Formats: sequence, C-alpha cells, structure tokens
Amino acid sequence: MKKTITRTVLATLVLLLSLTFSSYAQIDYHDVYICGNTSVKLRPQESIINATDKVHWYLEGVEVAGSPFTYSTSGSADLTIPANLAVGLHKYTTAIESVGGCIGEISEPYEIYKLPTKTLALTKSVGTYCGANSAVNGTSGSVITATTTPAASLPAGVEYAYTWSVTEGGNAATPGSADNSTTATSQYTMTTSTVGTYIFNASVKYALSAGNTGTLVSADTQGCSVDATATQTVIVTPKPGKPTISLAN
Repeated sequence: MKKTITRTVLATLVLLLSLTFSSYAQIDYHDVYICGNTSVKLRPQESIINATDKVHWYLEGVEVAGSPFTYSTSGSADLTIPANLAVGLHKYTTAIESVGGCIGEISEPYEIYKLPTKTLALTKSVGTYCGANSAVNGTSGSVITATTTPAASLPAGVEYAYTWSVTEGGNAATPGSADNSTTATSQYTMTTSTVGTYIFNASVKYALSAGNTGTLVSADTQGCSVDATATQTVIVTPKPGKPTISLAN
C-alpha cells in the first residue's frame, strides 16, 4: 500500500510539472511588433539566391501584389510592409524560383504583429488636501491614476512603460512616487506636506516584456509614446494657525 501511494504522489508531481512547463511553452511571441505609421522591410536569405532568380512573397499563403521580384543585387528582392497594416498578426513566407523554373521550399513564417493605437487619461482621488495631514500615520494626500486604453487587446509579451512628470510653480517637483506598473494603469501617490499647486502629466509607450526575443519597431523610435489627454492639478494647502479668542463686544 505504501509503495502504491508513493507512486501515485510521484505521478501527480510529474503531471503537475509537465503542465507547468507546457503553460510556459505555449507563450507565442512574434518576430516583429510595429506600431504607429511605420513600415519595415523583409529580406530573404540572399546567400542562396542567384542573379535573375525570382523571389516569391506570400501573406497567409497568398502571393502579395508585385511578387515575384527578380533578384539582381542585395536588397532588390526586399518586401516593404505597408505602414497601414491592419492591427493584429500577419504571417509572411517566401520562396525562391530558379531561372529554370524550379521553386524551392517555402520558408518558415515570419510573424509581424501590428499594435493598436492607444490613449492615456489621468484621474485623481483628491483635488485638495492639507499638507500637515499627509504625514499623519503615513496617510497619502492624493493618488493620481494613469489609465491606458488601447484600441484592441495586446498580444502576450507586450507591456506598457510610463513616464511621470510633476511641476510646482513651473519647476520640476517630486511630491511622492509612482509605481513601476507595466499594466494598463499606473499610479502616482502623493505624500508631500509642502504647500503648493502641483500639476501632473504622464506619457506611456509600448515595451517588450523580459523574455520576448522579438523586435519592437515604432514610428517615433520611442515605442509609440503618447501623452495624457489632459493634466491633473492637486493643491496642497497649509495648516491654519492656532487662533486666540477675544471678546467681541
């Protein structure tokens, strides 16, 4: 009986481990991620192409317009991916045709994922608070939340990177700190007790997560960074002085 129980436990552990590794293996990263009004070029393996060979290009198995291209010099058979590519995954393949009319095997798919446009909006929990109260029991004065809204869902391996900026009286200020969120929301928590009018702004861009071996190509070379649609202002007020009482009549 003891041996049977032991074998059952071991079998269960093996099954759980295999399921765990399987879940990691199922993450589907792509070769290139593009965003914004940008285009990229795809190049076939030129070391196996002879002059006057024809290079065929296919998108999802259908030959693209203008294909095949006659190869002459390096780059002459490149395929330019249009900037207006639809949002989502696109799989390109290529094949080489010799002068004699022999067509070689089709390449493995090269995957391009067009990322959606996005907007960023800021909201705040409190518009005005007493500076003296922010240091009481670690209470925060206000929390400003940045929310990113993409036009479509994102593929695995793509995340957000936020940059916050705060000014007071026209000068850069640090009235608290932001989290390190890579999700659709990021928060800046105010803890300052310094009186003033603080103006918050933020920007967000696309970034590839750790482990994603793909390449991100953007029109602005900054991950298609966008600014918040409007700033948010938080006013930190002083603590009133201690009054005295006098006879009024």
